[in-house]
Amino acid sequence: MIHLRLPDWVKNILNKPLRIEQYPAEEVEELKRKLARFSVKDPIVSVVIPAWNEEEGIIHTLLSFANTNTQYPAELIVVDNNSTDGTHALLKKLGVQTIMETKQGVGHARTAGLHYAKGKYLLTADSDTLYPPGWISAMTKTMIDGENEKVYCVHGTYSFLPSTSTPRWQYGIYEFISRYAIKKKGKRQPYLNVLGYNSGIVRQKGIEVNGYDIEVQRTFRGTPRENEGHAAEDGMMAFRLMEAGGKIKGVEGDDGRVWTSDRRIQIDGGLLRAFIFRVRKHLFRTHF
Repeated sequence: MIHLRLPDWVKNILNKPLRIEQYPAEEVEELKRKLARFSVKDPIVSVVIPAWNEEEGIIHTLLSFANTNTQYPAELIVVDNNSTDGTHALLKKLGVQTIMETKQGVGHARTAGLHYAKGKYLLTADSDTLYPPGWISAMTKTMIDGENEKVYCVHGTYSFLPSTSTPRWQYGIYEFISRYAIKKKGKRQPYLNVLGYNSGIVRQKGIEVNGYDIEVQRTFRGTPRENEGHAAEDGMMAFRLMEAGGKIKGVEGDDGRVWTSDRRIQIDGGLLRAFIFRVRKHLFRTHF
């Protein structure tokens, strides 16, 4: 299926301000009340979001989680990786559980969340991504149902939020074509389909393989067409879980599809350049 337009729930969030100061007090209190559902004593699943200087934008991500319809007891943890803006104050105002990781790098932030979380299952998210109401349930249920098959890791799909330079319909076509690469990787190298902003693991298994510990840590913003001579922490976690005898499973359908910022594409020089880079990267080279 080609997603040429934004779903209504995504449009509703994007129509909201990016900064908390622009919200009426009653809307802030309503969001805080909804997010309080993640303050549970014994969660089955933990959602961990690493963040660095996300004062402008993370509120959209939190709005998407506030609308979750999951039946599973879940906690939400944001790992502040040395933010120098108002990220910490925003999270405190909304009552979001926050921990600090002073070692800079996405992998270090994810590792801190991995060890701090209490849930049996851990879902990894990002602060520039929107999550459908059924995301937590779909990801968690896939791991629960796959326990006897040793499904240690799951991943979903993604679509890009349009920017002023790239309309949604162009991204829809790009994503449709990219399905070939995703299917190809899924047969022989499924760990390459595991992305930190839309994946989940059995938490204890992740701890046992120390999966996010990598030699070269990614930065939050990244660099244009980053050299793929080293692994990213999300794919390395999945790879090590496979080596430990686990399986990786994809979550199909709209509940497994997240809507993420296209800033990675723009950093790479736009849609065409990013597409060429990813074809070379994913179809003709291995990473581990």
